[in-house]
Amino acid sequence: MVTVNEAKQLIVAHAAVLPPETRKLADTVGYVLAENINAPLSLPSFRQSSMDGYAILHSDISAAGTGLQLKGESKAGQTELENLTPGFAMRIFTGAPVPDGATAVIMQEHTRVAGGQVFIDEFPVPEGKNVRRIGQQIMAGTTALTAGTYLSPGGIAFLQGLGITDVQVCRKPKIGLLITGDELLKPGEPMVAGRVFESNSGMIAAALKQEGLREIEIRYAGDDLDTTITELQKLVEKNDIVLASGGISVGDYDFVGEAMNAVGAETVFYKVRQKPGKPLLFAKKDEKLFFALPGNPASSLVCYYEYVLPAIRKMTGRTDLFLKALQLPVKYGYSFDGERDEFLKASIADDSVIPLDGQESFSIRSFALADAIIYLPVSQNKVAAGDLVEVHLLPF
Repeated sequence: MVTVNEAKQLIVAHAAVLPPETRKLADTVGYVLAENINAPLSLPSFRQSSMDGYAILHSDISAAGTGLQLKGESKAGQTELENLTPGFAMRIFTGAPVPDGATAVIMQEHTRVAGGQVFIDEFPVPEGKNVRRIGQQIMAGTTALTAGTYLSPGGIAFLQGLGITDVQVCRKPKIGLLITGDELLKPGEPMVAGRVFESNSGMIAAALKQEGLREIEIRYAGDDLDTTITELQKLVEKNDIVLASGGISVGDYDFVGEAMNAVGAETVFYKVRQKPGKPLLFAKKDEKLFFALPGNPASSLVCYYEYVLPAIRKMTGRTDLFLKALQLPVKYGYSFDGERDEFLKASIADDSVIPLDGQESFSIRSFALADAIIYLPVSQNKVAAGDLVEVHLLPF
């Protein structure tokens, strides 16, 4: 049995970044760049107005109320412009090119137009006012984004603005999920006494999709060793990470650990000193990772967030592997006995964290209401209201 921190360290050490792939930029939100991107052009690539108003020579303005002759206009998308000469002003719009000769743009709210002239009610006017310089965002040939950058909508907009259409990103893992148990019914099947509707497949698949994973293969096996091995082997052949739900404890019908050995997975650790989720198994075969998760839904989801998610993020090139953690005061006191760290389903409200009712490993309703997990090590097995506790924010 390993500690919580030892388990996390072992998983991160054994997970490796997947090889890169080239994707269309529009399809890369949530991916991580696998290469440095150099700017093929400057942004902006021409001097650009940041206001609706009038392009002028700042040196023409000797006092508030100076009048200038109007000469033409510049609108967004215009490609040909006359030069601006002293004593003249040009009507200009936001995003439009600033004509050669102009050194500033005066916003229209600070002007008056009469008799073919525009009067500038502003003094002094600094050179470059309201003019976006060539390369003000980035200069051509410099690094736009570095390898390892997580591509957010803002990142995609930035690269698209540079005219980039394809990028190399770290591939996301293909996930195989094995659901085990004779007692399980699929949703839509008629209820039978002594059996339960299986919910872990939907839960884990939803968590994977929330992380941006789409290649998810789900298979099912009853409490039978041969069937478990057969279905597990099918998942191993096609996927980078294989998850199994249930069948990993010490019961007479728990075959997942044995089945993982049969398909060639080498166990890294089995059992973590925690509650819930003690019977967690982590194994590896070549570069493929295996997680045998407890069958109880709450235990399974805790183990996903605390252990599987960091492995996924490591394989996709991310550096923020773990759930965001912070210290918050706990609203109510809590204590526990034993030698295992505890994870509590929780909700954040009014700058404090509330342990929810229903902390049992089978209780998933409380997870439906949770937005955080409280982590209490054995060294902090008794907390009073107002004490600071470690809180892991769920990724939504």
